[in-house]
Amino acid sequence: IVNKLRETLVAVQQLDRNMSSLRSWLAHIESELSKPISYDSCDFTDIQRKLDLQQDRGDLAFVAEVSG
Repeated sequence: IVNKLRETLVAVQQLDRNMSSLRSWLAHIESELSKPISYDSCDFTDIQRKLDLQQDRGDLAFVAEVSG
């Protein structure tokens, strides 16, 4: 039973580290998404990058809702 408790403790500690990394990533993404959208040029690559950021915003909302 002691070994099982140790394994559980290690798993919980790893989960805590993973959650900390996720919180840092989310804070970075929130910071990026709060910036106003501006275009340096109007080519396909720039537009695709902005669309990808918008997709991240939707993904972020989902993660925030699930972890709520």
